[in-house]
Amino acid sequence: MMKLVDPEEFATGLTTPRPSALRFVSLIVLPVLVLTAAVAAFVFLAKTKPQVTKRPPQERVWSVASTNAVFSDLKPVLKLFGQATSGRRVELRALVSGEIRTTGEGFREGGEVSRGDLLIELDTFEFETQLVEARANLNEANAKLTEQQARVGLEESQLDEARRQLVLAQTDLKRARPLRKQGLLSQKSVDDRQIIVSQREQAVRQRQSSIAIEKARVEQNRAAIARLQNAVAWAHRNLGDTTLVAPFDGYVSALNAEVGRKVGVNDAVAVLIDRDRVDVKFNLSDAQYGRLVTEEGSVIGRKLRVFWRAGDTAIEYDAVVERVGAEVSAASGGVEIYARVAASGNKVPLRVGSFVEIHMKDRTFRNVARLPETALYGGDRIYVISDGRLAERKVTLTGYAGEDILVRGDLAAGEQILTTRISEIGSGLRVEVR
Repeated sequence: MMKLVDPEEFATGLTTPRPSALRFVSLIVLPVLVLTAAVAAFVFLAKTKPQVTKRPPQERVWSVASTNAVFSDLKPVLKLFGQATSGRRVELRALVSGEIRTTGEGFREGGEVSRGDLLIELDTFEFETQLVEARANLNEANAKLTEQQARVGLEESQLDEARRQLVLAQTDLKRARPLRKQGLLSQKSVDDRQIIVSQREQAVRQRQSSIAIEKARVEQNRAAIARLQNAVAWAHRNLGDTTLVAPFDGYVSALNAEVGRKVGVNDAVAVLIDRDRVDVKFNLSDAQYGRLVTEEGSVIGRKLRVFWRAGDTAIEYDAVVERVGAEVSAASGGVEIYARVAASGNKVPLRVGSFVEIHMKDRTFRNVARLPETALYGGDRIYVISDGRLAERKVTLTGYAGEDILVRGDLAAGEQILTTRISEIGSGLRVEVR
């Protein structure tokens, strides 16, 4: 069955757009219109902008510092650094054992002592007793030797008497034998005289043996006396060793003893540092050492100036190179040098361990120019200023003089040399000396 349509509803349906058409307009047509308007506005603004006149490019002018090249023979001073070390130090040890009874006034940490000053003194009772006993044993041995020597003298006198008796017996026997042949004496009388001679000969031999025995005893006793004399000497020395004195002028360090402490033989009690024998140890590079040795053959004997900066005060000392290290230092790659600081009573003594500055003359450099280190580029180039522009020159670096360099090469005396560092360095660069 057909539905009847109202004429008014039919007319309204014909004039109202569909929803899909409105969506198309809002999503596509409208953005295109906005973008077109923006492009048109940009083109309009670009065509109507005011024209700005461009300035022509200008060359940059660098403001720099310079110096003039001057050639001469120079003997620069090497500025080095080192440390003061002890030229002589002794670890003091107890020579005998015992209890410390007294210490010297300067025997304290950092104390200053002179040669012969008392450091420590041990209890002497035991050593005095040993000395008395050794002397008594020696006196006893000497008395025994005197007795034995007297006995030898007695035996020798008895030997002389026995020899005289033997001579008389032999003479009597000689007279008896002719009488026996004449029948004036019996054989028994001759035999009796022969027996007497034998007895007298035996007596002589006994006396000679006794003398030899007594003389051997004398020699034994003399050997014993020599040992006892040595014992007395040792006892006397041990008694003297109870007192320890300073072997030279110096400073006491590493103190390890006080009154009341019992020390044994070879126990360390302190370290003594020589006050007047202070060395300065420093390092020369291979290049520096090679230059000095090439010029003079050795660095030993070279004079130095040593500066010890204590706060704001610089104390100056004279020194002389005394020896060179036996090996090249692996840590620094150079040679260790030892210089002896000259003792002077008018100056503050240089303390061991101080960090010092050393001034040492280098070799003589012939016909070189001295320039600031900032003038060197790449290790072998400098730049001269000619007509307001830079020109590169090749040079050879021959040495240093403090913070300056010594060069020679493609360079003439009086030329103006750039000393300012420029990152964009190059020949032709325009500069202005300020």
